[in-house]
Amino acid sequence: MENERPTPLVEDIDGTRKKLEQWFARKLQSDGPVRIPELKIPETTGMSNVTLLFDIEYEKDGKTHQEGCVGRLQPEIERPVFPEYDLSIQYKAMDIVGSKTNVPAPGLLGLELDTSLLGTGFYIMKKSEGRVPPDMPPYSMDGWMLNEIGPQERESLWNAGIDTMANLHRQCRDYKALGFEFLERPELGANPLQQQLAYWENYGKWAMEGRPHPICDPVMQWLKENQPKKEEFGLCWGDSRIGNMLFAEDCKSVTAVLDWEMITLGNPLQDLAWWNYLDYFFSDGLGIPRMEGLPSYEDTVARWEKASGFSGEHYKYYWIYAGLRYGYIMSRIMVAQHQEDQIIENFATTVLQKVMQDI
Repeated sequence: MENERPTPLVEDIDGTRKKLEQWFARKLQSDGPVRIPELKIPETTGMSNVTLLFDIEYEKDGKTHQEGCVGRLQPEIERPVFPEYDLSIQYKAMDIVGSKTNVPAPGLLGLELDTSLLGTGFYIMKKSEGRVPPDMPPYSMDGWMLNEIGPQERESLWNAGIDTMANLHRQCRDYKALGFEFLERPELGANPLQQQLAYWENYGKWAMEGRPHPICDPVMQWLKENQPKKEEFGLCWGDSRIGNMLFAEDCKSVTAVLDWEMITLGNPLQDLAWWNYLDYFFSDGLGIPRMEGLPSYEDTVARWEKASGFSGEHYKYYWIYAGLRYGYIMSRIMVAQHQEDQIIENFATTVLQKVMQDI
């Protein structure tokens, strides 16, 4: 795969900086101009959007204010990773979680759906302090988690992430009471799992642009035929992985839960399976030993069950479901980069093959 992310590029950084200064001045009703000294685009995280990092400085009510900010831009490319990317859903989800639970969601500063300013929609969050395990390259291959901390800190970090995710699931069990009924998709199926399977089946067809997927398509059929008969549903974070959390310097707590673009309704067990599967994929799945100190997947499931109150009975099913989703997503990225001939040999699909052979 080419060393290039399927995300839009911000060509005019200085122009974007000046436009954001004007946007903030109107939004904050400051006493004078808002200043953004520097605008940065991190390169170690993110596969489906552009992230902006910057500080704002302004005067209001006779006082000088300074705030660290993070901006997320709506993808605007010819062949995106997802067919739909609704910033308003992400923003609303973070607003609900941040205001109605004690889960550390990012503080919000504004949503802009008018594309006339930057050429695309965006939202701005307050910058949260902490460290995030890198995606590019994955934390299992390089970075501070591998090189700067030891086994005890890694165990603490992993368990802090699991406990935070379980806390989200426990507090959002009654998703309707919190206002998440807008995530329901009854036109796709009778329950959240059926709705998700319908979505991902349609996604696979869209992602492959009409071609059959020789590995993922049969797995989708297996998932449809082997749906759990009885399970409890709630709110699912969606892109639930260690690289979507900020951790305190001592590795004992989570300072922010990030990236809500895949939020959905379903059995929260799928979040746990996705978390474990991606860790497995970027270690054992690629022939790389897991880092010393990380708890086993079995112990992780047990810890999550105790902390969340949900059952891990159907873990194997959601482990396979995680592999299917990741296989489709990575296949889409290869299609978008004109590498269709390499899809079958791609690690995401070869690891999924191995998973299916083991069931």
